[in-house]
Amino acid sequence: MYDLRKIGKIRKRLGLTQKRLAALAGVSQSLIAKIESGKIDPAYSKVVQIMAALEEKQSREKKTLEDVMTEKIISVKPSDSVEKAVRFMREGDISQIPVLDAGSCVGSLSDSSIMELLSEARGSLGDVMVGDVMAESFPALPSTSVIDIAADILRHYPAVLVKKNGRLAGIVTKADLLRTL
Repeated sequence: MYDLRKIGKIRKRLGLTQKRLAALAGVSQSLIAKIESGKIDPAYSKVVQIMAALEEKQSREKKTLEDVMTEKIISVKPSDSVEKAVRFMREGDISQIPVLDAGSCVGSLSDSSIMELLSEARGSLGDVMVGDVMAESFPALPSTSVIDIAADILRHYPAVLVKKNGRLAGIVTKADLLRTL
């Protein structure tokens, strides 16, 4: 069952006027106004039309990973030194970096894993290879995935890789998602 009190809130969140919603739903603007003010109890078929229009508009408004990803992926190879990875991270102002080998992600390195390495005092970072200290690789999703899916994954991982046509196309981090708000 639909909650009629939500129609106005959803409409406003989507940036629709009553007139525009009425046109999308095939009903009159006065009907939308009366429903939102609670002045009438509309026919179920009219509510279905209005809710279908809102849902369609909402689904078109959903951004995909391709909309928010960073296309230029800064990465290192397993054979690179951690010192090189730190330099790339500093220059790119990033806190994690994927480890790629022949175009495939084989691991990851984050600022916290580097801090751990420093606390263990294993010598110079130039002497330690990325492949010896890298963590598991970031998860990958298709570029057509909606950002809600990436948001859930980013609660557990520092980044999500984006694939398009089977190839690595970009990367999404929490910072990328925050820019969409």
